[in-house]
Amino acid sequence: MSKLKMILLMGFVCLYSIKLQAQYIIEQIEYEIPINYELLPEDMEFDDIADEARFFLQLSESKLRDAAQKEYGDIEIIKSTIYIDGDNFAVESSSQEDGKTTVILNHNKGLIYYVLWSQKKIYEMSAEDMAEIQKGVGDAMQKMMADLPPEMKDQPQTAKQITATGRGMVKYGQRCSEYLLEDEQEMMVIWASDDNMGLAKKAKSMSEKLAEIFPSMDEDEQDEWDLVAGKIPVEVRTFRLDAMDDAQMGIQAITRIMKTTPPAEKFILPAEAVGFERGSFKDMMTQMQKMMQGMEEE
Repeated sequence: MSKLKMILLMGFVCLYSIKLQAQYIIEQIEYEIPINYELLPEDMEFDDIADEARFFLQLSESKLRDAAQKEYGDIEIIKSTIYIDGDNFAVESSSQEDGKTTVILNHNKGLIYYVLWSQKKIYEMSAEDMAEIQKGVGDAMQKMMADLPPEMKDQPQTAKQITATGRGMVKYGQRCSEYLLEDEQEMMVIWASDDNMGLAKKAKSMSEKLAEIFPSMDEDEQDEWDLVAGKIPVEVRTFRLDAMDDAQMGIQAITRIMKTTPPAEKFILPAEAVGFERGSFKDMMTQMQKMMQGMEEE
């Protein structure tokens, strides 16, 4: 799940009054590993892309990471800690690209704060902002559907099929079972554990509310929580080819889950953020669009 999607997901859920009467602290990591083909045994050949994906998905993270660092340099790891306390949430993340970022839901004010520490900026998102975004997404989807040829409009969306492999392994202290998903775009392995903390139920409630508010957002992809319903996707490994046919391994992992009360100060703006430049969520989206346009023109 991407950072922006996670922000929107949790914000919509809380601001639209889904009562999450639960308390958690969740630590997770996310990173991309470029595939180093020196890991292949001599004279090894693959029948197809799926065969290639299966080989690399079974290699350990340490082996993939060490080989990639040898060929391409350091691998950036995004570390996040999520704090949930009833209707309040906060997400603290750090990465080389964005530095330290903090997302805070102030439920009483009906606002989400997004703090960019390196830029000394705070973006605010209100219920009105979300309503405007929803309208924009709906209008864009209607226009896109109107431009499609009739045969594509009537084409049914097929759900991704996931298969239990029967393999088990302990991942990050959790006893997990392996699930394999294959489609034309990518291949995914999910190591999922049984949920004895009620976390999967909360994630399902959030996904359903997001789909209700933004039905277009989940049409093209199923969330890993949906794919292993009732379980916790402790580690998700995705093998994909980019536009240049270079192979990448995306890894997301929940490294620690604590069912405990987070510190109260996690749900208010930090004192050191006083004096930061303030902006709206629309300002942030405009800035992101300009950055994407600049990247496309290069």
